[in-house]
Amino acid sequence: MEVIQHETMQPRGAHNYKQGALYAAIVVGTFLSGITTAFRCYTRWKAAKRLRKDDWLMCVGLFWSFAVIAAIAHGLTVGLGDDVLNTDYDKKWLLRTSAAVLMMQNLCVFFVKTSILCFNMGIFRGQTFKRVAWAVLVVTAVNSFTGFLIAFLQELAICPRADKQCFGESKYVVPLTTAIIATVCDIVIYIMPIPLLARLGVDRRTKIGLCVVFLLGLLCIGTSFARWAAMIQDHPNNGISMPSDIRISLWTYVELSAGITCGNLPILAPLIGLVNTENTHAITVAPLFYWE
Repeated sequence: MEVIQHETMQPRGAHNYKQGALYAAIVVGTFLSGITTAFRCYTRWKAAKRLRKDDWLMCVGLFWSFAVIAAIAHGLTVGLGDDVLNTDYDKKWLLRTSAAVLMMQNLCVFFVKTSILCFNMGIFRGQTFKRVAWAVLVVTAVNSFTGFLIAFLQELAICPRADKQCFGESKYVVPLTTAIIATVCDIVIYIMPIPLLARLGVDRRTKIGLCVVFLLGLLCIGTSFARWAAMIQDHPNNGISMPSDIRISLWTYVELSAGITCGNLPILAPLIGLVNTENTHAITVAPLFYWE
């Protein structure tokens, strides 16, 4: 099979800085998401002597993030990050691996966001807050299911062609659209608690600390924008398309690990001393961390 090589292309096996960045992101992201989830469960068990629904949902989300790692690892064996795909086998399986990444990414996003929303609805009792939270949860569920279904249909069930042309522009437009909707939901999720925290009856230092902990989730928005850019740049400008840009895999996992890490931080507030759950008057000091 004739392979077209450009001057900037490097042979498979040469040092690839993009793959190196992906390895580093996976190691750091796995450590942070895993350790914060473990501390989350420890903190909740210490405070309430049991794990709650939002803890289990976050653990399921962490599991699906590991599944994303497995799919990316398989992609690296079939040409992910290489400048040239040498065989039709690589072309076919790289596309299927990319579909698997998208499918499991959508599952991970659903469970992580559901965990965050369940935690928030459990500590903020306002009816308006709960209505907004339920609306965001419904949009998240529909969006995640749509992203999962489209990835499945495009790459695994219907499209047998290695050139990924069965669905035309939809193979780019749909994932990007679901990513944008997910980011809008993220912004709403991370901003929602702030007005209530601002009215919390605690000292100014504790109030600021809690607001900062909840707002750290906005760091995920930056990773979402980077993922958008990678998806837009992956759109071919000519007849030759290298599928599944490694930057998409990189920022997909960074976004997931950042979401899990930031979603765990509010529960770790007692562990880092923002609130004292051992105090019998913890409900008056910080009612949002009264878990009984």
